[in-house]
Amino acid sequence: MPNNDQDMFHITYVQESFNSLTESIEAHFESVARSLQDTFRATPWIPDSMKPAPNPPSRITRVISPPVGYFEASRNWISKHRAVAAAVVAFVGTGAFIVLRRRKLDRAKRRARRAKNGARSEVVVLAGSPHSPLTRSLSLDLERRGFIVYIPVSSLSEEQVIQGESRADIRPLSLDITSPSSTAETIQKLTNFLNTPHSLIPNSAAHKLHLTAFLLLPPPSYPTGTIANISSPDWAEVLNNNIIAPFATLHAFLPLLTSQQSNLIFLTSVINHSLTPASHAPESIVGGALQQYVFTLRKELSTINIVQIQLGHFDFSPSTGDHQQLVRSQDTLRAELTRHRLGERSRKGSPLRELHNRVFDAIVRGKGRGGTVFVGRGSRTYYLVGKWVPPSIVGWMLGMNRGKTPVLRRIKSEVSSEGSAGWENVQES
Repeated sequence: MPNNDQDMFHITYVQESFNSLTESIEAHFESVARSLQDTFRATPWIPDSMKPAPNPPSRITRVISPPVGYFEASRNWISKHRAVAAAVVAFVGTGAFIVLRRRKLDRAKRRARRAKNGARSEVVVLAGSPHSPLTRSLSLDLERRGFIVYIPVSSLSEEQVIQGESRADIRPLSLDITSPSSTAETIQKLTNFLNTPHSLIPNSAAHKLHLTAFLLLPPPSYPTGTIANISSPDWAEVLNNNIIAPFATLHAFLPLLTSQQSNLIFLTSVINHSLTPASHAPESIVGGALQQYVFTLRKELSTINIVQIQLGHFDFSPSTGDHQQLVRSQDTLRAELTRHRLGERSRKGSPLRELHNRVFDAIVRGKGRGGTVFVGRGSRTYYLVGKWVPPSIVGWMLGMNRGKTPVLRRIKSEVSSEGSAGWENVQES
């Protein structure tokens, strides 16, 4: 058996060697034949009839690849455009994160901190006109969230307006800024009231109140008209009511705000202050003065949090639930006038809930700490337009030279027919 296996091995080896030699000789002769054929075809003096025929063209077989699915096609595209895919993923992911986070924050409950015995312990001062719908809206919302709200008043009629709400935690604060001694006495009484321990019921655990925030609100209206038509008494009234009075009120509260480590929040309108249109000089001047006042105050008072909330356009339309109405403020007039000048269709402003949430976040959660917060439709847009767009283009957009006075008169007549003073009932948003 071993000899037979060895013989078979030798036979197989010899056969493989012979086949290899035969294939190499055949390949060599084919190479020589192709070389001779190419030489004969390239020789010009040999007649074409004697030249060998050209080699037939090789048949090309098309391989049809199976169709690629959506997943495979998407993966191939992403592998070829990695930079674009990364940018798209980053943009979509960031946008989704911001939207989801904002929805989560809007749905979160916003309530003021209470004492251990369950009593209210956070106090907020709203320095604004008691006849302003913005003052009423914010006071009702802050009271509903658990704050004790004080509103400075300078007359008996304003005090009666606040007391007419019949809310125990919305209280008037008599403050006569024309009398320094009376003002100091009122601030001292408020300070003593905050530092005095309070008990929810007799013989229970006492707690102290804390002045959480002081809010300076914008006036409900400004006089409009050209500078030539505004008299000196009107200018004196504008400066006294909108600059001197707020500054004097804040000056009286500054020691208390510093000792209580309170938040100081300025609410200002951004529309006309940024665009500075014609016939709105009082508002532009007051807005500029408040802006510089805030800048200077931030540099001088680093111990308290100073936040500026720039207000856009809000929806002050009548509510439909129980026929309650919130009087349209001057902000609505300015926003509607600007939209008419820009040729835009009338659109609803932002709901008041957005303003209420931003104010609460600035007071309790420290949002916008030491900076500026934009809230309301068009607030950031008007700010950027007024800051970066040349004044000539802004004037052309506002139509200062296109005879838009009939629109202004019509809007003013609509507002005056609805009334512009007095507190009205408001549907809480």
